[in-house]
Amino acid sequence: MPNKRIKILFIITYLELGGAQKQLLSILKTLSPHKYSLTLCAGGKGYLKSKFLNLPWVRIKLFPSLVREVNPFLDLAAFLKLFFFIKKNKFDIIHTHSPKASILGRWAAYLAGVRNIIYTVHGWPFHKFLKPLTYYLYLFLERVTAKITKKIIVVSYADLAQALRKKICHRDKVSLIHYGVEIEKFDKVYKEREGKIPSTIITISCLKPQKGIFYFLQTAKALLKDNLQLNFIIAGDGYLRKQIEKEIKLMKLEDNVRLAGWVDDIIPLFKQASIFVLTSLWEGLPLSLIEAVISGVPVVVTNTQGLLDIVGHGKQGIVVNAGNPIETERACREILKDYQRWSRIIRANRDRLDLSYWSDKRMVKEVENIMGSDLEM
Repeated sequence: MPNKRIKILFIITYLELGGAQKQLLSILKTLSPHKYSLTLCAGGKGYLKSKFLNLPWVRIKLFPSLVREVNPFLDLAAFLKLFFFIKKNKFDIIHTHSPKASILGRWAAYLAGVRNIIYTVHGWPFHKFLKPLTYYLYLFLERVTAKITKKIIVVSYADLAQALRKKICHRDKVSLIHYGVEIEKFDKVYKEREGKIPSTIITISCLKPQKGIFYFLQTAKALLKDNLQLNFIIAGDGYLRKQIEKEIKLMKLEDNVRLAGWVDDIIPLFKQASIFVLTSLWEGLPLSLIEAVISGVPVVVTNTQGLLDIVGHGKQGIVVNAGNPIETERACREILKDYQRWSRIIRANRDRLDLSYWSDKRMVKEVENIMGSDLEM
């Protein structure tokens, strides 16, 4: 008699083009449909929705009431839908992603009788840019919900340290699993970039406050005072798009800054990039940063949380203080001033990088190991 397949429900808010969603997509693509019965619950929005829907072995359930913004009416509706869906389908494991979906999903799972509850933290929702009341509310919710969670996965050392420092859970409940990427694709970019001196500075980011895109524009404005041949590309989209478009016009950057929207194939971006810049104010561990480092692109990044897990100051690029476009401009200028020297530094450190560690295959294997151990079936 064949073994019964393990029933897993994944829950996430939006299926946008972000690190959490791309990690989840890798997991669903890789897990064996012969061993697992896979279901995904998500909100109705997202650029990656079609890619998830194109996985025939994954059952998709979209709940439009599952939104990112706090909305008591919609939040209650989403919670009840999740509760009854979980209760009806008797899942063995619930694996939640993104803060809102993880709070609602974990409590719905617990009250429906599921005990194997996993939560992947893609950056804690409490941070210094929040108002104190909101900060402590989010911290309280994470602490109390951790008590009903079997295992918590974090994607950076900083988030691991936060979990322990803020007393969210005991050390034995939390595991560190860094993101992974398709190494072969970006290793090919690295080999093709050798000897080239491009003239384009790029960022890949959702257009939301935490990404600090307005600081990227200020950096572009400052650099263009001396070098009108530079081009800047912002790959990504989000609810700040109209404000960013307006700012580009106000700063008269239309000729040099391109707002590319979501980009399916980012390989050409890394091929033409002089520098990859991240101006994030707070962050988990962006997949785009790992991709840039594997591609051998010099990076300028802020000193925020998970970014430092793969970037060393002076090795893959330059680390600057968050919210400081002057430092970002100076760092970009330093790299551009002696690009050949920086290319040698990048290549020397890139050749010492353990590519297998930063692969999506390693990442999925570690997630599967957690689902196969310490859980009650």
